[in-house]
Amino acid sequence: MDCLPDEVLLRIFSELTLVDLICGARQVCWRWFHISMDASLWKHVDFSEVPSYCETDRDLKEIHQGMRSLLLSVQSSLESLTFGSSCHDGGIFELFGSSWKHVNKARFPSLKCLDYSYSYASPRNLRVAITTHCDIEELYLCHTRISFYEAMKEALHLSNLKVLVFMDSSVCLNHDVPLVKVQLMRVPKVCTKLEHVKLLTIQADLDDEVIQQFTKHCPNLKSLSLTCSATLSPDAFTFIKPPTSCIKSLEFRDRNSTKPYLYFVLPWFPHLTHLDVTGQCVALEDCKAIADCCPNLHELIFRTISSTRGDNMPEGIFDRFLNNTNTKPLCGLELITIAEKCKKLRKLYAAYSDIDDESVVFLTQRCPDLEEVDFSECIWLTKISLLALSKNSPNLRKLHFQENKVNHLHIMNCLLRCRKLHEVFFDGIAIKPSQETFQETRIESVSESRSVDSFKTMDDIPYIDMTTSTEDKELQDLLLFEFDTNVTNAMDVKSTLAKSDQSLLPGTDCSSFSQEPEAPVIVTNFFNHCPVKRLSLASSLAEEKFLIALVRECPSLTLLELKGTEALTDDLVVTIAKNCPNLETLGLSLSVYQSSDSKFGDRGLMALISYSRQLECLSFMNNRNITSGAVQMLFLALETTLPRLQSVSLSLGQGYACSSSVIALHGMKYMTESSKKQLKSSATNNKSSFFIHLDFKKRKLGSCNSMSDAKLKTA
Repeated sequence: MDCLPDEVLLRIFSELTLVDLICGARQVCWRWFHISMDASLWKHVDFSEVPSYCETDRDLKEIHQGMRSLLLSVQSSLESLTFGSSCHDGGIFELFGSSWKHVNKARFPSLKCLDYSYSYASPRNLRVAITTHCDIEELYLCHTRISFYEAMKEALHLSNLKVLVFMDSSVCLNHDVPLVKVQLMRVPKVCTKLEHVKLLTIQADLDDEVIQQFTKHCPNLKSLSLTCSATLSPDAFTFIKPPTSCIKSLEFRDRNSTKPYLYFVLPWFPHLTHLDVTGQCVALEDCKAIADCCPNLHELIFRTISSTRGDNMPEGIFDRFLNNTNTKPLCGLELITIAEKCKKLRKLYAAYSDIDDESVVFLTQRCPDLEEVDFSECIWLTKISLLALSKNSPNLRKLHFQENKVNHLHIMNCLLRCRKLHEVFFDGIAIKPSQETFQETRIESVSESRSVDSFKTMDDIPYIDMTTSTEDKELQDLLLFEFDTNVTNAMDVKSTLAKSDQSLLPGTDCSSFSQEPEAPVIVTNFFNHCPVKRLSLASSLAEEKFLIALVRECPSLTLLELKGTEALTDDLVVTIAKNCPNLETLGLSLSVYQSSDSKFGDRGLMALISYSRQLECLSFMNNRNITSGAVQMLFLALETTLPRLQSVSLSLGQGYACSSSVIALHGMKYMTESSKKQLKSSATNNKSSFFIHLDFKKRKLGSCNSMSDAKLKTA
């Protein structure tokens, strides 16, 4: 590295994240430190990459102080600033000043982009920042504490604004709708340079008058995204000149009209390349308008109420649409009408639609450049559609084909033909047994609403460094003496665990996990293998031999979801551990309707402990074959072979081979405070068996985040 010129190192440093640059490259040597201070590296600062967890309030203040010091040192070259969820009110935002009357504490002469999305910024923080930096061209306010009225009020100070993005799912109206509308209509008159406008909120009525103001006073408008636009009429676009119109992206969210409406909208946008339509009804006239008016369309998204409403979406936003019985999703004839003329399509989202195989085959023949396709829960699609995609779409990168009628042979054929696939979801339909069988296999859950999401990221896990306290000892006593009815005292628990360990692997000593073992040698031939990184086969009925062959063909997997799959055997889990060295998220849970007979057990878990060193999230709920000895080894490996593991989901208690005592004796020191509270709540409810989700504290070995926080404080 000493032979590399400064220009090459500077190019490498430009690809690093903020944390890696401050806590990694800058700490190597004085040469790297001086190169890392180059002004070209600090044009864009993104604090959303900084971990949002802190050990104490003092650490939070120190991290904010480090952020302030960093911004003060690069204020002359800073062009874009993103705060993120790691910035709390009263901390970093005060850098702009405590009040607009006070002298500004810092001046960013080159600042053009300000992003408050997902931060704790208050309206006062936004007011101070904007009034002291009136040259800002891009403003992002997504899911903040700032209301729509306050955001539009402050945007009036930015005459050079080019990008305005506001997203809010709140249903609380802080101001009257007419007052908000008047405030909104003033924005395009002041911000005449607007190019991209995205307003997704129900706190304003975006009717014809609002659209007219934007199209009349903003001639450079390129992207327009609106919500609650059910009252639009042809008069809304009278100020647009179709030959010279620059708008290429158009989104209509929450459109619930039962009558065609695109036929009078799209003729005003001849250069459209992106179209997003949300609503329950799709008319043939609308599809004909798309085909006739948008021949250069690259991205087409049909969203329905089922696909837009998430689990975290507040109740009431879409409730006014649910009473509509005239639901008419996209059908096959309409898809054929679009594909006949829109030959440049690259992205098509048509989940929950009524399209058939004939229309998909026609689509793949007319649009060979498809890259992203979402046909989730299109119940009329079969293997013919998948074969057509495999044969006619060689550039396919993302494929969602969930709950459709395909088997493992067609899935393998798709993976082998489409060599550019990156994300593939083939989740199947879980077959529910009869009511009698369900009563026999049903497992009591502490709270079924707290179902574990195997896609949980490390950023959601707090960092808490605490020693065993009095409360922890009380929780241990509760688990050891009250919950485990088959054990009389702690000494019996320890002896029971020792016996289970000996029966688990004869001749294996658990203390061997306290030392760093030799790295496993994984010989994987990556040549001519499928490059897919995210694969989901939840509730699949595929056979074991197929899944093993599939795993061997996909050695680059970072996420694998096999929840509810029938062929979850030891051989399959061992194959996953040995052939997927980069695996980070693994879901191996059984459904409540499945039996644990012939499913994987200790041997599979031991293989994951030995080989899956990059594993971060692991789930194996409802598995009655995992014993306490294997779970104990899992805890012992947290500091050796599994340094990155941050969360585990499992089932324990009566009816399971794993007892809660193993968590009390070996897992307490690794668990976060929230996991301890959940475990205590589960134990005090006197449940015979329950699901538990354990979050582990950040550890120094294998995870540099705890060290990075300390270095960031002195940045």
